[in-house]
Amino acid sequence: MEELYVVRHQPTWREEPDPEPDDEYDNDTDHKTVYALFGLAIYKANVLEHTLVNTLAMARIITAEEQGERLIRDPWAQGFKDMMGKLIRRAEPYVSAYPEVVDDLTNSLKRRNFLVHHFWRERIQEMITESSRAKMCADLKADCRLFTQTDEL
Repeated sequence: MEELYVVRHQPTWREEPDPEPDDEYDNDTDHKTVYALFGLAIYKANVLEHTLVNTLAMARIITAEEQGERLIRDPWAQGFKDMMGKLIRRAEPYVSAYPEVVDDLTNSLKRRNFLVHHFWRERIQEMITESSRAKMCADLKADCRLFTQTDEL
C-alpha cells in the first residue's frame, strides 16, 4: 500500500462562459468561420430548393386527388431533375397572388447562383484581412437569413 499514490491533474484549460452572441451564428471572423458560413448558406439554399420540390410534388398529389387521377410517375422525380430557376417558374401559378413571394424566391435564386458560381472568384482577396473577412461573414449571415426566411414562406 505504500507504493500507491494519487496524482492530481489540473486541466490546462478553463471553462469560460460563452459570450453573448448578437445572433444565432458564430461571431468569429477567422478563415474557418468564413468557410463554415459559406457552407451553411449553400446548405440553406439547397433546403429552399428541396422545399420547392416538396411543395410542387404535394401540389401535384393534391390536384390528382381532386381530379380523381391516379399518378403513374413519382411526383418528386421531375422536381429533383429541375434546377431552382425552373422550380420557381413551376411554383409561380401557386403563389402569383403573392408577388412578394415570387420576388423573394427570385432574389434567393440570384443570390444562390452568385454564391455557387461567383462568390469565391470575386471575393477571395477579402480573406486577407480581418475586417474584410468580417464583411464576408456579415454577408453570408444575411444570405443564411434570406434563404431561411424564403423557406418559411
